[in-house]
Amino acid sequence: MGIDQRAVCFHVGRFGHPYFQEQLQAVPEGFSYRTPDSEIEQSGSHVPRRIALQGVRLRKMREGLEWAAIRGLSSAGYIRRVRLRPQADCVLVHSAQQLLRRSALPYVLDFECVEVFALYQRVSLSRPWARARLIAAMSEDSCRFLLPWSRAAERGLHAALGAPAPDRLRAKTVCVLPAIRPRADRPARRSPGPLRVLFVGTAFEAKGGVEAIRAITKVRSTHDVVLDVISDVPAHWRAEIARVGGIEIHSWPTPAARVDELFRRSHLLLFPSHMDTLGFVMLEAMAHGVPVLATRHFAVPELVEDGVSGLVVDGENTLYGEDGLCRFDHTLPPPRSFRHALASPSEAYVTRLADSLARVAAAPDLHERLAAGALSRVTDGPLSMSRRRAALGEIYRRAIES
Repeated sequence: MGIDQRAVCFHVGRFGHPYFQEQLQAVPEGFSYRTPDSEIEQSGSHVPRRIALQGVRLRKMREGLEWAAIRGLSSAGYIRRVRLRPQADCVLVHSAQQLLRRSALPYVLDFECVEVFALYQRVSLSRPWARARLIAAMSEDSCRFLLPWSRAAERGLHAALGAPAPDRLRAKTVCVLPAIRPRADRPARRSPGPLRVLFVGTAFEAKGGVEAIRAITKVRSTHDVVLDVISDVPAHWRAEIARVGGIEIHSWPTPAARVDELFRRSHLLLFPSHMDTLGFVMLEAMAHGVPVLATRHFAVPELVEDGVSGLVVDGENTLYGEDGLCRFDHTLPPPRSFRHALASPSEAYVTRLADSLARVAAAPDLHERLAAGALSRVTDGPLSMSRRRAALGEIYRRAIES
């Protein structure tokens, strides 16, 4: 089959999510990808490091006039659209979180949450004229399919567009979960000694670092559990961690080889994030055959099947609501009161996490079952490359034929 008939332009914007580097491997049969964004093809990059670098960029934005401009634009109801230079050899564009303007080619549009089109500011979507522009852009004939990463993202899309959302947009909306290649041949196994838990997160408090430390401290009084921390840990927390014992902080950003080594020796990923709309590190853990302990928020229940590939507990102070939209007008940064709440998790919440850690620590058979379920989820389950290739292949063909 000629490449000029089946070439797809895989387009990522300025702050392309690190997960797209993995998605480039999910090329459907009969298609090939062309990528104008060379950054996502860097073979030496690694998800934690990429996220760390993006965090630095965001901090610089907050400190400068660009952040003030974003707040001003969002208050005015700004909807971001971009132009993509013509791709002569392609018949379709797979646009990653980028609404296209006057696209010469048909395109499919995937996204983690609807607020990505409004500079991650919910306030934009509260403006009637902004919703009208968003509906008009997504209704264009060139925009063939909307591909939310999760059902939670789909709920957020329809909630933002208004109830009920236009039928023409519901008809072109198809949820396609991300995928990842397996990194291990077999599930993680409990070796003699402590339950080794791993925490990975850029923003320590927003990713649940405070409750992770407190839950580990609590469970260590009754069970042999240790924690590895890959995060930008504030100085005052480093001092407290040093007094606790059983917790090791690793350099940030952590070299890719070291991250892989920590995944290989870990038995469980602890991911009590308050803000993630996906949490790609959970997929990384399952790709290593490592089950996940996470809090029920946004897409987590869709990625981690409770009792099968990990454990999911009720969280608190979540950034997104059940409708798939941010609970505040401004997602980045959220209100100061929300950020302060992250530093003081309730005792009941910490106990829920500690109890789940104790369950896994006390029952090697439970860990074995969860680890097997985690690896199965990415080898031939809903997070597998084969499943994503099949779904995208059908969508691409329908987009081209229509």
